[in-house]
Amino acid sequence: MKLANQLRITNQPKRNYLIDTDMRKNIIFDLDLTLVDTTLAEPYRSQRDWNGAYSVLPKCIVYEGLQEVFDIIRKYGISTCIVSTSPRPYVEKVVRQFNLPINYIVAYHDARPIKPHPAPMFKALEMLGCDAKSAISFGDRVIDIQASNAAGIESVACFWGTKEKLELLRSGYSHAIVNPCEILTLIR
Repeated sequence: MKLANQLRITNQPKRNYLIDTDMRKNIIFDLDLTLVDTTLAEPYRSQRDWNGAYSVLPKCIVYEGLQEVFDIIRKYGISTCIVSTSPRPYVEKVVRQFNLPINYIVAYHDARPIKPHPAPMFKALEMLGCDAKSAISFGDRVIDIQASNAAGIESVACFWGTKEKLELLRSGYSHAIVNPCEILTLIR
């Protein structure tokens, strides 16, 4: 059975999304395999060979459909934060490389303990200047969902880049999406 059938998600036609500026949520994103397909960088990252990881970044790609999401984020001035278990120089390079509309970064050394502990999510909320009910978090790994849930943040399991599909299905997320454009239906 296909993942979309398991999640009971159907393909929706492309729409114009209008965001009520009084109702928009602050967004917390994971980075790798949520926003950018950094599969090529993984072998280097696992060996902490950051120069090797940086050398392959130009070959990595932003997932299809996210540019539309980024356009809406920019248009409406939605506050965003990346929470990543990667070090800050790497996260900053990826953000610059792909011109991601990110206001804040919580990287590996910025909050302890790291995900799945909620400390990085609490730090993101502090930076965004909002409470947990005013935020939504998107991630491709179980630790993203666990950290969000423990912080009281609405959690979204993103299935387009995950390497943990079965585990993610059982992770206790608030929402599951299989297409990046579905982010737009959740940030209002």
